[in-house]
Amino acid sequence: MSKAPGNAAADLDRSAAAQNMDQIQAGIASQKLRAVVPQNQIAAAPAVPFSQLNFSTSRFLQLVAGGHDGVLARYVEDELVVIFWVRPAGLGGSILGAQMKAADLFNAIRPGIDPFASRDACLAILDDHAQPVALSIRKYNASWKNPFVATEIGETLPHWEATLYLLHPDAISQSAQLITETLYGLIGLAIGAIAIGSLLIALDTHRQLRLAQKKTDFVSNVSHELKTPLTSIRMFAELLHERRVTDPAKIADYLRIMRVEAERLTRLINNVLDFARLERNQKHYTRRLLDLQPEIERLWESQAEHLRAQGFSVEADIASGPWWAMVDNDSIVQVIVNLVSNAEKYSPEKKEIEFRAAVEDGLIRIEILDRGAGVPAGEEKKIFESFYRAHDSLSSGIPGSGLGLTLALRIARDHGGDVRCERRAGGGSIFTLTLPEQSPS
Repeated sequence: MSKAPGNAAADLDRSAAAQNMDQIQAGIASQKLRAVVPQNQIAAAPAVPFSQLNFSTSRFLQLVAGGHDGVLARYVEDELVVIFWVRPAGLGGSILGAQMKAADLFNAIRPGIDPFASRDACLAILDDHAQPVALSIRKYNASWKNPFVATEIGETLPHWEATLYLLHPDAISQSAQLITETLYGLIGLAIGAIAIGSLLIALDTHRQLRLAQKKTDFVSNVSHELKTPLTSIRMFAELLHERRVTDPAKIADYLRIMRVEAERLTRLINNVLDFARLERNQKHYTRRLLDLQPEIERLWESQAEHLRAQGFSVEADIASGPWWAMVDNDSIVQVIVNLVSNAEKYSPEKKEIEFRAAVEDGLIRIEILDRGAGVPAGEEKKIFESFYRAHDSLSSGIPGSGLGLTLALRIARDHGGDVRCERRAGGGSIFTLTLPEQSPS
């Protein structure tokens, strides 16, 4: 106990107490270093000094001046002693104090860390000699100077540290490595996704540009296709109207040409309209069960007459019926007309067309064989794409819009069938339409 001075004798007592405190503090190293080196600081300089706030004051009365209570730590013969002091009100400024040795602190600290018991880590309180005072896991042993993490407890217990030791450090390393590999993998996937996305965007842009070019060519082709039959119809109509032609044979020939050009114009318009409906999913079929054999025979007779008038040599091999199928008759007729028209357009020199129709293995097979320019190798599927033309040029002199084969394939597949193209031995192409045969019952 110490009492505030009120006279000369008290001043001497205070001076003696101050000198005694100076002697106590003189034993404390001014730059004592930490006894432990946490793993996250091993690569750094090991000489890390403790906080020096508690040792900057060497006079007890100066330290407690103006305060009401507190805790001070000091070392006596290299042993930590903690002083608890209080200045009660009503005692004329007297200071009451109690001193506790480190051994008495052990029992007070140990119960405080029991709630921190864990299967993965051990919490330890180390004294100034880096020796455990209390452990969250009893009988645990480790290299006390190299905890996973450590921190000073504070000014109350200088040089003491709260430390954490991993029970399974390899597992932590493996987890860290797994996380690192996972992050690298995710980064790689992200980069790959970006690269693939960029490639897909580039490919789609290229496809859109090609499609835009095809649409531009389509408009040009359709404009040309519309003008040609209209010009012919108008010219022959004017000749007949003005009675410039009197020969009955020529009149009949002109009327036939006008009819053919009108059919050609109608077919072109129908193809464009049907394609627009298919693109909007508005194409409607009126299906009914019918015998296709007589329908196909009548269709071929009209087509053969037209082809012969154009200078074609035609052959037909149509098997006997009946061929029952659930179809929209007008749509199937449109498919066959488009295929025959395609063979006609691409046979400018060797004008030979053969027509075959039969039933094989439950399928109605209709084949149109020509000796024309043929389909370039590798383009057997591309010719069915919208607006695509194997000989895509107005300068080629081959009429067409690039929609006939597209419509033929779409209509056939809507009926459960298909259209295929093959190269014909000796030159030319073979287009095959297949439709499923139905039972009449």
